[in-house]
Amino acid sequence: MNAPPAPAPVLQLQGVDLQYKTEKHLVTATYRVSFDVFTGDRFVLLGPSGCGKSTLLKAIGGYMAATRARSRSTPADPQPGAGPHLVFQEVDQLLPWKTVKQNVVFALEASGKLRGQAADAQAMRYIDKVNLTKFANSYPHTLSGGMKQRVAIARAMAMEPAVLLMDEPFAAARRA
Repeated sequence: MNAPPAPAPVLQLQGVDLQYKTEKHLVTATYRVSFDVFTGDRFVLLGPSGCGKSTLLKAIGGYMAATRARSRSTPADPQPGAGPHLVFQEVDQLLPWKTVKQNVVFALEASGKLRGQAADAQAMRYIDKVNLTKFANSYPHTLSGGMKQRVAIARAMAMEPAVLLMDEPFAAARRA
């Protein structure tokens, strides 16, 4: 009897180098980083401040290119917005002229994933998951830093990506 094929990783990095230039130096943020992440994994990048964790997440999320990488892949997903989504550690990620609900709906509609009542229902489902239902009609300036971060998390989760990247997502909650 043949064993079932091994599952494919939803995220795979092999030999990723990331470098950037400052006025005086070429900084190597990561050197030959390799790992696989599979469906259902909770994968943590742990290290001291300045070791390249955020830079690596930005590269995985598509915000910067790797200097060198033998391979980096996520499975092709035909649904818009299904690729990696990154929740940054900065608090001010929200559109200030939109309510909590409108911020989450905006991502769903802008990506083409959902529209109208379906987008509204999906937004409210994830706003409830981050315990902000009472604040769905509030504007970002009325929220604490931790609450703003939970809206950003709800917005990313509502997209139901194959990979959700979070860069110190609760740092704002410690400051709030």
